[in-house]
Amino acid sequence: MRQLENKVAVITGAASGIGAATAKLFASQGAKVVIADIRGDMAKKTAASICADGGEAIAVTTDISDSQQVQTLFEKAIDAYGCLNILHCNAGVLIVGSADTTSDEHWHKTLAVNLTGTYFCAKYGIAKLKQTGSGAIIITASISGLMGEPDLIAYDTTKGGLVNLTRQLAVEYAKNNIRVNSVCPGWIDTPFNDPIYELTPLDESSLQEVIPLARQGTPEEVAHAVLFLASDRASYITGHNLVVDGGLTAKL
Repeated sequence: MRQLENKVAVITGAASGIGAATAKLFASQGAKVVIADIRGDMAKKTAASICADGGEAIAVTTDISDSQQVQTLFEKAIDAYGCLNILHCNAGVLIVGSADTTSDEHWHKTLAVNLTGTYFCAKYGIAKLKQTGSGAIIITASISGLMGEPDLIAYDTTKGGLVNLTRQLAVEYAKNNIRVNSVCPGWIDTPFNDPIYELTPLDESSLQEVIPLARQGTPEEVAHAVLFLASDRASYITGHNLVVDGGLTAKL
């Protein structure tokens, strides 16, 4: 039997990158997937791709920094599929800048999406998981939440917040049989890292020198980590931050 047979999953930031890879993997494992993303047209394409491959998926255009839109997302998920079993809080933004160069606008936007938006998703998603009687939440944090990096003050701050949000939710909702874990990706080959490449002299060859496995990871490799945490194979794991970084933080 497939690992997520007849499960219903909401995945934010699922139009591309790690979110899209996770959505496609979940669908291949039997899940009915709700693709949530602020980029509505791209979300519809991801959902269509899943359906073309024989899976079940719908797209819901959602700005997770807007609590009303998040509430609507979960209402549409329940209307479409009847319940909620899995929530992958994956949506995020990365804006470069230090304490003295980051604008107030960029600081507030990063917190609104990465931290407050994830809180909104947890808040309204947990209400639906309680109705189901159990569930799994997986938050996409980052190795940036485990260390400090130049020119990423807002991003590092929010990802650090997500690491501890994971722990708090896990402790709070264990009594409801809701498991909460995070994945902490390192350098993953997606356009999400483009702002960093524009700021620094990093390139593929220099990354090979600093990452023990000598390459970037793929969205699919992170998706398999998310699948594990969402599945019954991780039934006794909660409050854990799973690092997926090719050994990079092991060198710190």
